Parts: sequence; C-alpha cells; structure tokens
Amino acid sequence: MSFVAKGGKFIYAWSMIGSDGSFYLPEQALQEYHIQPGTPIILMSGRNTSRGFSVVCKELIGNSPLATIFANVPQLMNFSVEEGRVLKFKERLFCWVHLNHDRIFHLPLKSLKQFGLAPGDKLLCLRTCHLSFSCLSEGPYVERAESVGDIKIYNALHEADR
Repeated sequence: MSFVAKGGKFIYAWSMIGSDGSFYLPEQALQEYHIQPGTPIILMSGRNTSRGFSVVCKELIGNSPLATIFANVPQLMNFSVEEGRVLKFKERLFCWVHLNHDRIFHLPLKSLKQFGLAPGDKLLCLRTCHLSFSCLSEGPYVERAESVGDIKIYNALHEADR
C-alpha cells in the first residue's frame, strides 16, 4: 500500500539494491513520469541528500529549470558517456543507465558508492516534483516510512509485501 507522507510526498514503495547493483523502479512512478521500460534514464543526486538519487526522464528536461544544468553536460543528454559513469557538475552527480523491460537498471558498484549507496541498501521511492521522482536511503521521509508497516518492498528479482 502506498501513502502520502507529511509534506504531500506520495510514497510508491521501497526498493532494495541488489548485490550486482541492480535496482527495480516501481511501475506507478514510471507511468506518472512517462518513462518507458527499454529506454535510457538519467539519475541525479539531490541538493539536500547525500544518499540516493532522483530519476529524470530526458523528455521532461527541455523547458524546465534543469535545462540549464543539463546544457552543461551534453554528453549526458546524448548518452555519449559510458553507461553508469558518474559526472559531477555544480555539486551534483549525474549518470545515465538503461532501464530494461522488467523496470530494472544496473549501476556499477563504484557509481553506487559515489551516490552514497551500496548493495543491500533499501531506498524509498517517492514523488518529489513534476520533473523527477526520488529514491532515498535517509532523511525525514525515510524515517517516517520506516514506521509504516504496509509499504511494498521490491528487489530486482521479485516483489514482497511487508
């Protein structure tokens, strides 16, 4: 069961990072942000969190406040940099990964570490703004969600209800 956290942030689910860096993205989040499985997605670190990332669809960037930032990292926008390689610009981290048809992507362990993450970490997937949804491993939303017992937990192999 999903819920709305304090501050109006809608919680989709928890998702666990696999031992190989695999990570499952909830179907509802992908639908709301018009992200299609089988396509590249962009991961971006947040300003206020050191652990986790936001999932951004390239098509939503064009006329947004993010356009200026992404104009400075064209190799990310045209996916010419190696998949999963982290780029840094103005204190933020960026990379792109391919989202497969099972809604799973793989991030190299080195890149996970740069985002402050590791295999086995449980990330909270939540709606944050009209441009992206976030997957966070710490912070007030994570603390609140840990006290709720019926949020779905996903991993790259299967879904399990709490």
